[in-house]
This record gives sequence, C-alpha cells and structure tokens, in this order.
Amino acid sequence: MKKTLFLSVLLIAMAAKTNAAIKQIRWGSSGNPLNGLTITWSNTGAADSIRWGYTTAYEQGGFKAVKRTGYASGTSFFKYVFPSPVTASSTIYYKMWDSSTNSWTTQKTFATAPPENSSNFSFCALGDCRDDLTVLAAVSNLANAKHSALTVFNGDLTYSGNVASEYDDFFTSTSAFLANNVVYHAQGNHDVGGATWFQNIFDLPQTNGSNLYYSVRYGNAIFITLNSESPSGQTTWLNTTLAAAAADPTIEWKVISFHKPFFNVGSHVGDMNSYRTTWWKAFDDYGVDLILNGHDHNYQRTKPINLKVSTSAPVAKYGSATGEGRCEIVCGGAGAGLYSVGTTADSWAMNYFNSKYNYVYCDVQGCKMVITAYTNTGTVLETFTLDKSASCTIGAPEVTERFNAISVFPNPAENNFTLHYSSEKTGDAIVKIFNSMGQEVASEKVSKTSTELEFKYDVSKYSKGIYVVSVIIDNQRDNSVLILK
Repeated sequence: MKKTLFLSVLLIAMAAKTNAAIKQIRWGSSGNPLNGLTITWSNTGAADSIRWGYTTAYEQGGFKAVKRTGYASGTSFFKYVFPSPVTASSTIYYKMWDSSTNSWTTQKTFATAPPENSSNFSFCALGDCRDDLTVLAAVSNLANAKHSALTVFNGDLTYSGNVASEYDDFFTSTSAFLANNVVYHAQGNHDVGGATWFQNIFDLPQTNGSNLYYSVRYGNAIFITLNSESPSGQTTWLNTTLAAAAADPTIEWKVISFHKPFFNVGSHVGDMNSYRTTWWKAFDDYGVDLILNGHDHNYQRTKPINLKVSTSAPVAKYGSATGEGRCEIVCGGAGAGLYSVGTTADSWAMNYFNSKYNYVYCDVQGCKMVITAYTNTGTVLETFTLDKSASCTIGAPEVTERFNAISVFPNPAENNFTLHYSSEKTGDAIVKIFNSMGQEVASEKVSKTSTELEFKYDVSKYSKGIYVVSVIIDNQRDNSVLILK
C-alpha cells in the first residue's frame, strides 16, 4: 500500500514538473532583429533561466534571466538579451528553466533574420486585434507562416489597455506568432488606457528614454515607429532621423508605422489633419516610401500622395524622387470590429478600400517591394509593386506603376455618378464597380477614343456605403473611391 502511494505521489510530482508554468513567450529587440535581440516570457517563479545555442548541445551556455514585474498578480516577466549580433539565417535552440516547477521546458527553436546588409527580406504589418480572438488567431498564424524578418504592429492590442484578462487573451491567440517573430509595436488609442503596461510588456528600441517612438535600421531599409497618440515633441527627431536616412546611400526604403492614418474614407477621417504640415511634410521632404497604419478597421491604400505638389489630387506615381508620392496603407483588420461607412474628405486620395479582416506582407527584392494584402482566410485582397529601379543602385531601370487622373462626381452620390478619366491609352476600356467587401457589382465595356473618357452610371439600385470604381485598359488599372448615401 505504501509503495503504491509513493508511486502515485512520484507520478504526480513528475507531471507537475512537465506542466511548465512558463507562457507568453515573445521576441523583441532594443535594435534590429539581429542586434539587441531579446526573449521575454511570463511565469510565477522566482528565478528562471535559459540555455541556448546554434545546435541541440546548447553550446552557448546557460544564463539567468532578468526579472521584472508582470501585469497579472503573482506573475513576473523574465527577459534574456542575446549577445549582439546573433548569427543571421540560423536556428537558435533553447530551453527555459521554470523555477515554479523546477524543471526545464521542452526544446524550442527560433529562426533568425537574414544578414543585416541584406537587400532581400520580408516583413509583415497588422493591427487592431482587440475584439475577435478567432480572427486574431487566424491572422497572426497566417503572418507567422510567412517567416518574415520582422513585423510592425500598428496598435490597439486590447480594448481597455489595462485589463489582465484581455492581455491574457491576446497572448493566447497570438502564442505561435509571438514565439517566432520579432515584433515592433506602435501604441494605439486603446493601448493608452494602460500606457505603462504597454511600455512594460514589450521590449522595444528607445528614443530619449521612451519606447513609444524609435527607429530600426535593417537591410536596405529604415523602419520608423511614431506615437500618434501623443504626437507633439517628435517632429524634430523625425526630421533628423529622416535626414540621416536620406544621406545614407545604403538605405533604399523608408518605412513608417503608427496608429492613426492621415488619409482614409472609413470612420476616423481627419484624426491627423493638424500634423499634415509637420509629420507629413517630413514624409514628403525626405521621400518616405511606405506608411503603415491601423485605427480604421479595414484595408485601404492611397494613391501617390505628395502634399508639396497638391493637397487635392494625387501625383503620377509612388517613389522617393522629387514630385513622386507616398503610399499609405491602413491595415487595421486583425480582429477589431470592421468599419465600412465613412466620409468623402479624403476620397481623392484613395486607390483601394475593402472592409475585410487583413494583414499585409511586404517582400523586399532590392529596388522593388512587392506588397500583398491578405484576408484572415488567406485570400489575396490585392498585390502591387513599389518599383524604384529607375533611381536605385541595384538592377536595371524598369517601368513603374503610373496613376492617371480619375474622379467621380458627385461624391457622395445618390442615384447617378459621372466618371472622368484621363490617360494616353485608347481602345476598349472596362469600368468595374466593387463594394466594400471587394465583390464586383458592375462591369461595363466602353470605348475610349481619346485622352479623356466620360462615363455616366445609374447606382440607384445599390446600397449606401463605400465602393471602388476601376477603369481597366490593357494592363493599366486606375481606381477611385465612390461613396453612396
């Protein structure tokens, strides 16, 4: 009887040791994905450790993790900073000592990013995940499968910002993604409620003692994260950082992420208007290539915007050269309730709108960046290429995407609209109309015999909302946003 009791107690103790309390494993960095790499986790223990290496022998050794207070009662964060730089394009094998169960976790792995000087790498962008955990899990798992060098997350991780159960849900839904990706976060308006939590949970680069805005130099790009929830005080730093990037011949791409977009036709129109003469001016002055935002829960892409050239019409093409325009993408579709209805103030600037859950995958190929937006089911919303070959030091010049003048009037419309379109191409054109879910609701063939095309259409049978009107001639496609009231 005593022997049986002893064996039962032993088996229970062994089970407890294998049931590790370590959770919420996440990767971060005080610099780029190779320099300043960190791993952080949560546990109820007192003194966790990690052992690791580039082989299963964990030849780099064992190290005590640094402990700090967690957000949940009785739980701490444990952090380890890897020596810089870690070996690029390799696998880190590691185990963690769980001091709450006095046992080692099972072996885990992490794939490091390509070399720092690589001109071929990828990154993801997503944001606004606070409501639907099933969607968040689907979107983050799809992004995880892309094996990107880094991810920018554009804010609004939870609804309240300071509720432990909401952060628990966030970490559970993104567990596979966070355990395999270096993520650079921007603060959203819903994160502000727990601003100190946000700053404590994630290990991010710092500027002037704060991790709410910072820059990361990696590959042939610079990534700048701004804090749109408290924009004042960042403009001088932004200009200085962009000026240095513009003077660096090894930097081809300038990518900026923050929460609130400047241009959109969703529910949050005008939130950043007062910073068009400061932040956006800096974007235009130094030829920023790509701006990634959240806040509006949908997917949107602008036409090339250069406010130094025009405040009411797009320019001809994306690019960093004088007179070329910025590409802004709203990708706020990682789980927060979707938005569709908006206003027309920025409709002149918009090229594409779709009210579906989404994330964005950017594949940098030297002087080209192929950008693809996916839904939470893995369906492609759209794909396009930023091509800087004409001014880049790598590769031969190629034709870049050109935007032709297209507008609809009145906008908003009730019963009818007139489309005005101007381009050099003539011949058979197709005018298509898509609803906010990306579904084609109309397709009309018209003959374009001159530079100008005027097309009138009855939309009285369609529901109110946001639509995209496209004109397609051969391989040229131009879009305009139409709002029906």
